[in-house]
Amino acid sequence: MGAEASKNLPEFILFGDSLTTWSFDELTKGYGLHLERMYAGKVRIVNEGFQAAAHKQVAHSRTPSRSTEMTNSKQLSEIVLFCASMTEWSFDEKTRGLGWYLERMYASKANVLNEGQAGYTSSALKHDFDRIITRATHPSTPPTLLFTIFLGANDAAIINGQDAYVPWPTFAVNIRAFIETILTQEDGMSETKIVVITPPPINIPEALMGGGGGVGEKDEEDVEEVNAWKKEGPRYKTYMSKKRYAEGLMDIAHEYAETERVIGVDFWKGIVEEKIKEDGEKTWQEIEESGMWPGSGLIGAKSFDKGWFTDGLHLDRKGYAVLNRMVEESVLGKWPVLAPEKLEIPVDHEHE
Repeated sequence: MGAEASKNLPEFILFGDSLTTWSFDELTKGYGLHLERMYAGKVRIVNEGFQAAAHKQVAHSRTPSRSTEMTNSKQLSEIVLFCASMTEWSFDEKTRGLGWYLERMYASKANVLNEGQAGYTSSALKHDFDRIITRATHPSTPPTLLFTIFLGANDAAIINGQDAYVPWPTFAVNIRAFIETILTQEDGMSETKIVVITPPPINIPEALMGGGGGVGEKDEEDVEEVNAWKKEGPRYKTYMSKKRYAEGLMDIAHEYAETERVIGVDFWKGIVEEKIKEDGEKTWQEIEESGMWPGSGLIGAKSFDKGWFTDGLHLDRKGYAVLNRMVEESVLGKWPVLAPEKLEIPVDHEHE
């Protein structure tokens, strides 16, 4: 169902305190989330939960209250972060991710909405995307300044040793559909800018030869043989799959360059470049020629050390720091008008 068609969906209103507010969270899988899945495409589930202490809705609720939309923050414009876990968990103070960073960058200038859902692929997020667009184009919703699409980490993962979880042709169709849907909206999204962010690589622990020694303990033939075996494994294939998806996403973003509303941020390349620079041993060209990409798990390849990733897949502070810098530089470089100091704070005429 498209965003336009879903505007007239009937609604379920969930009214309560924090037990309702937080019931849409993927981590706890509450009844709000359950009903969203159960009635996907059939009924809009409206989160009207409030924190008991402050009688105020949690800022990161995935389905904002309509009353909050209309009265809180003096109708600040919005920034929507659409992704899986790397967005959902990016508001955490511990890792200081993109959500956390943009909230501080745009404090009192724009509301940053957390539309990330851990574990989801581009295909699984279609219904949720329709819900987001329906809400964003509702007459009572403030304009959406920026919409980030940060997908591919789950889609590109290799299953059954050969295929990506969401094959590239399907993934590409999904991404283009998301972009084109936003570009063709009017109410509240006629000027929305889109940032397509590529997935980062995974981080496979640095490989050592038998006995815990370094590469020097084996001759070149043995190393090549072991690396050839590693390249047939799902982890290395996933690593390279994410590289291909990243390159493809940049191509897709470039297809829409003429609209002046879409840019790509090559986070895969950015984080790898930063790691190569940190190591200071080889150049990008040398790494590219040898195929010893950081985190690839091959013998002779460096891994990302502590601080880059939390678990080999999800980002830690150093990883997010690269992403935050790249997004800020790309957005303000392309659209200076989106600099926080250039955004006007809405006047609350009702209380003048």
